[in-house]
This record gives sequence, C-alpha cells and structure tokens, in this order.
Amino acid sequence: MVGEAEAPEIIECELRLHASPPPTTPLTEACFADWSTTVAGFPVTFRALAITARGAWNGPLFPGVDIATPVLLEDPYWTVFLPVSTGVPVVSGRVGRPLAVGECFTLEPGQHGIWHEGIVFDGAIVLR
Repeated sequence: MVGEAEAPEIIECELRLHASPPPTTPLTEACFADWSTTVAGFPVTFRALAITARGAWNGPLFPGVDIATPVLLEDPYWTVFLPVSTGVPVVSGRVGRPLAVGECFTLEPGQHGIWHEGIVFDGAIVLR
C-alpha cells in the first residue's frame, strides 16, 4: 500500500525557453533571477506528475508540453519552474538544436516508473 507521502499528485508547472544558460552562474546553482536574464518569450503552463512530499518528479502528463519560440534561438535551453517562480528550476536542460521563429520544443511526457529525486516543491500548486 502506498502511504499518503508516496502518492503521486498532479501539480502545475511552467515551461520556458532561454537563449542560453545564465552567463554568470553554474547551472546547478542558477535560480529564477539568473534564468530570467536569458528568457525568450512567455511561459507555457502545464500539468505534471510529482510526489511533492518525497521531492520526486515524473514529468508532464501525456502528451507532454509544447512551447514555441518567438525569436531565433541558436543554442536554446529550457526550464521548468513552479508557478511561484522562485529558487532553482524543477528541471532544466539543453534543447540540443537551434529553434527557428515559431518552431516548437516539446518536453516529453513522464515515463511510467521513472522519477527524478531531490526536487524542492515549495509553493507547488497541487491540482489533484
């Protein structure tokens, strides 16, 4: 039986694109203010599966989440923050290819049984 602290929840998150990683802070330490210096466009709100009490993230609900870029991005990165937009991102990464104006990046849905641990969910909006 799964205890209440181990029960998956659906939370609200925001996906953003960035022209580059923050220029002066190591990625592992970069917070919202650092990432804001390279943001491109507006965030896309989506729902994801997490176990907030355990600090575990599974990823976006099916079918994933798409975000289009308003400008050409030569070496784009992406971040996922909670709606309160503070602290370090829930997850982040490099897109791995340039994105043309209007082109979408897709953050794939979470995979069954694969959890990323050690995430702080302070301020998470639990939807279910």
